[in-house]
Amino acid sequence: MVVLAVLRLPLRLISRLCAWWLRIDLKTAELLRRHDRGALPPPQQHDVRQEPSNSTPRHQATMNGGAPAGPHANHVADQDENASSSNRQIPGHLVYDKYASQRQGWCDSIRDQTYAWNFNAFELYTRTHGNPLVTITVTLLETYELLDGWFLDRAKVVNYLLRVEQEYNPNSYHNNTHAADVTQTAAVILESFKKQVKEIPKLEYFSIIIASAVHDLGHLGVNNDFLINSRHPRATMYNDKSVNENFHIARAFAIARESPDLDIFSGFSVDDQKQIRKLMIETVLSTDMAVHFDLLNRFTSQVDAKPDLSEWTDRTLLYQMLVHLADIANPSRPFHLARGWAERVIEEFCDQGDREAAIGLPVSAMCNRTAMNMPRAQLGFINIFLKPTLTCFERAAPDFVKMALEHLELTIQEWSALDRAGLVLPPHLMPKPAQQQDEAGGQGQPQQQQNPGQGQQQQRAPVPPRPQAPTPREDRQLPQRTP
Repeated sequence: MVVLAVLRLPLRLISRLCAWWLRIDLKTAELLRRHDRGALPPPQQHDVRQEPSNSTPRHQATMNGGAPAGPHANHVADQDENASSSNRQIPGHLVYDKYASQRQGWCDSIRDQTYAWNFNAFELYTRTHGNPLVTITVTLLETYELLDGWFLDRAKVVNYLLRVEQEYNPNSYHNNTHAADVTQTAAVILESFKKQVKEIPKLEYFSIIIASAVHDLGHLGVNNDFLINSRHPRATMYNDKSVNENFHIARAFAIARESPDLDIFSGFSVDDQKQIRKLMIETVLSTDMAVHFDLLNRFTSQVDAKPDLSEWTDRTLLYQMLVHLADIANPSRPFHLARGWAERVIEEFCDQGDREAAIGLPVSAMCNRTAMNMPRAQLGFINIFLKPTLTCFERAAPDFVKMALEHLELTIQEWSALDRAGLVLPPHLMPKPAQQQDEAGGQGQPQQQQNPGQGQQQQRAPVPPRPQAPTPREDRQLPQRTP
């Protein structure tokens, strides 16, 4: 009896502990069931932010959470530090839409510029407080009558585009402003070749606009060779094949599948979803410059064999050329815009060269700051890549190509004049004296400095405002830059 009395107390404690654990386990199982497939991410795994007010519509009060935090969180994702307190909370996989009440006004203000070749994405960035991509994409979808009364849910589209824009990194060139510019360019080209194609289904309009919007999603500001040579995890993931491009399109679909709130494809049939996915994948992969010449050769052969584009039953190749051209067409914009883009792409190239040197990789020829010549680099790109692409695409979009070539000739004259005047790089991109001495092989010869009124500083023309201010950050996916 004494033994039983002694054992009764620990047995009672064990039984209560088991009962308590079982209740916790059942509660956890219920939470997992309710939050299955990301329908409502468990609050303990995601940040949540409060709505700015109880009157804000559900589709306007969106939040961010699923994108990588820290140094790769896009600086355009505005924090809602001024939001008033509320008992309601928003899932952390969405982006808080701080400017929801202003977006329709922004869209209306650029509606007449939808197909204008002097469209200024830099100015749109400033006007929309860093949200040019959402603004131009929503405007185009409205123009094509795809948002209301079709298969798209406006709230999901806005949620998705906000998330996409947030995941564009603040690189000098491959950023959300470039994506907005390419998306608008794609619309200009689409409008141009309607005469040759006769009829463009809404499904194809949608696929091309969204593919253009996501075509550089999550770009790290370096090219595929850098990712391969530095053994970056993305290169390992995609077996050194179109590393950047494979990541961009894979990430675009991954975002949509995180939650029903983000799934812009949910309203389509299974067959339509397959068609959209195929077209988006093919067009984004075609933006890899490694496939440039093969793409032009295949398109030329196809046009020679079947000149009437309205007879093409499969337009995949046509749209591959369209998105590829839209991606590289900014040198044919009016020169004040073309120069703005040129300075930014050269800056990104030079930054890559600095990173290569910092980690002991050979500095790529087009990324060597000490040997870079911006006018000649632009003239080379125009003559080797852009001009042949425009000429190749002339039978598909003759009006657009004619207009672009006219601007391109003026741009060639401008770059040639700057080259003759001695412009090498903008002053803020010039190599430091130590870099110049290293390039000279340590001969110890002093570097001659120009007076403020001479040389390239005198030749610097006005350029659009920078789309991104320099953001000090530690890059955890790439080797750190040299100080």
